[in-house]
Amino acid sequence: MSAEYEGQDPIEIAKKAEADLNSHEAKHGHGGSQSVNESGVDENIGSKFPGSTVVTGSAASGAGDNREIPVEEGGDINKLGRPTKARDFEGPGGPETKQELYQAENPGNDDV
Repeated sequence: MSAEYEGQDPIEIAKKAEADLNSHEAKHGHGGSQSVNESGVDENIGSKFPGSTVVTGSAASGAGDNREIPVEEGGDINKLGRPTKARDFEGPGGPETKQELYQAENPGNDDV
């Protein structure tokens, strides 16, 4: 359990959370930002649940090959300063193996 909830009754915490999530504002919106209206995800909800995080954008979708892989989940930052994407892990090996294969197949290219 999160340090913010230390010494509190878990049942009481759950009842407060349920009441908050069951409120009219939570169901119909708090008059949030444009991104909240478009995505349906309120990033500010994390403040109501200490220790929680809200992930949005390509990191949250999990769909396609464009998802960014955070370093803490096994991703890396490439030489251009960009995070690895899901497509970097398709096929044999990881990004390093793909680079080695590319270098072997394209020895005269400028980007090798």
